[in-house]
Amino acid sequence: MTHATTIRTSKLKVLLIEDNPGDVFLLRDILGEEGNAQFNLVEVDRLADAHELLEGQLFDVVLLDLSLPDSRGLETLARVHEAAPQLPIVVLTALDDESQAIQAVQWGAQDYLVKGQVNRPLLHRALRYAIERNRLQAAIRSLTLVDPLTGLYNRRGFLTLAEQYLKLAHRTNRGLWLLFADMDGLKGINDTYGHHEGDLAIMKTSEILRQTFRESDIIARLGGDEFTVLAIDDGQGGSDAIVSRLHEKLDEQNGRDARPYRLSLSLGIAHLHPEQKVTLEHLLAKADKALYEHKKNKS
Repeated sequence: MTHATTIRTSKLKVLLIEDNPGDVFLLRDILGEEGNAQFNLVEVDRLADAHELLEGQLFDVVLLDLSLPDSRGLETLARVHEAAPQLPIVVLTALDDESQAIQAVQWGAQDYLVKGQVNRPLLHRALRYAIERNRLQAAIRSLTLVDPLTGLYNRRGFLTLAEQYLKLAHRTNRGLWLLFADMDGLKGINDTYGHHEGDLAIMKTSEILRQTFRESDIIARLGGDEFTVLAIDDGQGGSDAIVSRLHEKLDEQNGRDARPYRLSLSLGIAHLHPEQKVTLEHLLAKADKALYEHKKNKS
């Protein structure tokens, strides 16, 4: 899921994860629900409840107490950051510990505030600065993780996010599909019609992949004519269904185009069963082998 992180002119939506009623009352007063309030506060007192909200709602920032009934310490921060990696988190805790504050920032927090030292201007400023810093950091990350031609993730972006997906699959007992796709005949398109036409073919292929897979799936261009997709197994038909959807989108695109060539892909697919505890490298090698077999059979 994509979590909102940009500053808006309307009220900023804050997820407060705090189990102390007195602190909740104080924060409700500081952030102000009345009159010209700048923030819309949503409150939960357990980490499990926060996870449910993060799955179904968009927030601008999280205000997090590290000591909850179902989680304590920096592990609380780690679990929230893992559930919503694109969302800025401001830690608000009773422990005035510089060492823990530094660790919290290293673990993904935008700021570390101490209860009893927070007033209205300080908290308002901290939340807004956290959102803006997170937006700038996301923009910087996109420069290193995104392929400039297609807007898909590049190899570095794919490897970074795929490791997170693998951990999520193991923790939630979900399967994964890994697809390798090579464009057929890109060199011929470049040689015959020029590299500009080759770039257009690459961009059209990337759009076909976007149309075939879900927004939550990781779609990447590894370089040249190579693409890969990592998708959570939803139990809807397996690899045959994936290949069928992809061929359907290819046929639709080729039917619309009046170009003197057809877009075609060679595919290799590997499946990670929920009970398998394998590395990303193992899954990549398995998909690569399947791709090699597909190419050999087509030649």
